[in-house]
Amino acid sequence: MSNPAVIVLDNLSSIKKFKRFVIEDNIGESIHIHIDNIRLDFTIEEYLIFARTIRESIEEMDVLKGFSISNFDESFLKNCSPLLPNLLKIKKEKIKLKDLICIKHNTFYGETYDSKSKLNRTKAYKYLNNKTGNFLQYPQFNYFGVDNKSRLNNLLDSVKDNGYPHNDNFIVLFNGQNIIRDGQHRAIVLAHLFGRNHEVEVLRFYFKGSDHLIKFFKTNFIKLFKFCLSKSFNLTKRVIKKIIRK
Repeated sequence: MSNPAVIVLDNLSSIKKFKRFVIEDNIGESIHIHIDNIRLDFTIEEYLIFARTIRESIEEMDVLKGFSISNFDESFLKNCSPLLPNLLKIKKEKIKLKDLICIKHNTFYGETYDSKSKLNRTKAYKYLNNKTGNFLQYPQFNYFGVDNKSRLNNLLDSVKDNGYPHNDNFIVLFNGQNIIRDGQHRAIVLAHLFGRNHEVEVLRFYFKGSDHLIKFFKTNFIKLFKFCLSKSFNLTKRVIKKIIRK
């Protein structure tokens, strides 16, 4: 019997060092993991056992240097997974909220360009303090099926009720950069409640090498160059077609 549908649960091809790394739910049949030309077939029960085994193995290998997987957001771990082999240590440190830097997402013709922003200049912070509407349409990542307003208000209520860090979910920084890698909305909520001079405890990941560094100008320049190159190529194709028709 052919598959009635295939749902891509996750595509890690752009993150992992493989040409193809895709997890598929073949509804009515099984779960497939495609790694380049290899396909692993699981029943749903087998896949859950496999996932639990992998989780237990990561904990036993102490990949996170004394911290548990449950202390971190799944999307954060997925995005930083290529860096983990270079992880040296994780330390708890204190920092004032005003010294933290947020990543701001800007869209231009469907492409996302990132820039730096202080907490008080983010759309989320302005929304909490002035209830401005711009934040409601701001593109979010990692949270699916939750609108911006609900996501922020739920987090605000959680910090009020449970404090920070709840369940040891700390704000995360890398090496000497004070750019928030995980917990940006937590930092914004804390600044809203206690002021930007408030000091909080964070986790700082220390890596060897420089792959972990965010280089805004270089990354955005490459994206913009590729965009312009693509537009120029398409324009050239249209011009050539018109010349041929004449």
